[in-house]
Amino acid sequence: MKLNIKPLSKVMGAEITGIDLKDKLDDATKKELCKAVTDYLVVCIRNQDLKPKELANVSRIFGTPKKYFIKDATVDSYMEKPATLTFIYPEILPKNGGATDFINCYNVFQDLPETLKNKICDLKAVHKWLSRRNVSEVLTLSEDEEKLTPDVEHTFIRTHPISKQKSLYINPNRIDHIAGFDEQESDRLLDELYNFSFQSKFQYSHNYQKGDLVIWDNRCTMHRANSEYDINQLRIMHRVMLEGEAVS
Repeated sequence: MKLNIKPLSKVMGAEITGIDLKDKLDDATKKELCKAVTDYLVVCIRNQDLKPKELANVSRIFGTPKKYFIKDATVDSYMEKPATLTFIYPEILPKNGGATDFINCYNVFQDLPETLKNKICDLKAVHKWLSRRNVSEVLTLSEDEEKLTPDVEHTFIRTHPISKQKSLYINPNRIDHIAGFDEQESDRLLDELYNFSFQSKFQYSHNYQKGDLVIWDNRCTMHRANSEYDINQLRIMHRVMLEGEAVS
């Protein structure tokens, strides 16, 4: 089976057509799908009709689905081994699609001024469930959940195990501070990194259509839900995330 792959932007993202994921796929097609995610960071496989169990089965082409004990687990850099890939399949969409915004963290790292690269090359950030810098609402964990999510430290520069490319690994909602820095010094450097990373030239926004299966690589992207739609309209998305790996 030959996939039809079309780039969605110059920053990242590709559209894939000509495939029904409910069909039995040969090894060559599975390999091509995996390569597309590595090459484009975000892929949208159009015109799918998947039940939740079928979505979980599709995710197994790429790895092992992860079981979550926390409902609000959309971004999990607070884990020792954060999820590798995320799969989103919409069941019900608002009129304008309710987009997801992405940042290409390869490009961020490549364009990062050498002074900043030198500052962070040996540093680690402390990630936690409820960061003091968190700007979005998160659920309160039970005592047992807190025990399962201790603070973790991750490097700022991450090397992808497949592409071997380096990216800036940050998470504004989960990074509490830089290890070994006082809060004021840490905040200054974090703000500098965020201000640089959030430039529009690094971004791609995906506006969902019915039947889209969107897959992205958490190791080299950042994402956020775009709230620019009528929140009175129902938006139901099915999500699968794959078992994680250590950040290095």
